Amino acid sequence: MSSRSSLKLLLPLADPAQVLNVPVIPIGTLLAATHPFAANPPYLLSWLSPQISAPDMLQPKLFEKLVTENFETVPAKLLLQLATAFEEGGLCDKSGTFFYKNHLSKSNVPVLAIAGDQDLICSPDAVYETMKLILEPLVTYKVFGELGGPHFAHYDIVGAQQAVDLVYPCI
Repeated sequence: MSSRSSLKLLLPLADPAQVLNVPVIPIGTLLAATHPFAANPPYLLSWLSPQISAPDMLQPKLFEKLVTENFETVPAKLLLQLATAFEEGGLCDKSGTFFYKNHLSKSNVPVLAIAGDQDLICSPDAVYETMKLILEPLVTYKVFGELGGPHFAHYDIVGAQQAVDLVYPCI
């Protein structure tokens, strides 16, 4: 299915990286440089913060540390391969002939498919659609977050204080 993932925001970097033969994309440096514009008035890039964490889920100092110190460079070849997730057939290997979703039904390993209700990178819908490709007795699907809060975005699943009480016991 067509994904609404905000990872599509990185796709414009893929073609120039390939054309210019750039080995890596400095995602960490770019996030660290833009963080002050997302976290301080006039909040010009405030749309970036929900990509990482739902409001009030990560303590401000932890959020700042996550954004400014924990993201690194991304190999351009990896970005090009991730771009296939938004193409016909979905994510495939670098040869373009092996489509991962075609092999999920062959798994005999239990899978816990989890999503955050406000995850803009890998939405609950995307997790659900992927989960449907795995044999039913082997898969468990869980969305974290509820009406009235707390809400979980992409990194909240592992990094928010509420994850200790709500997510980790399910894992």
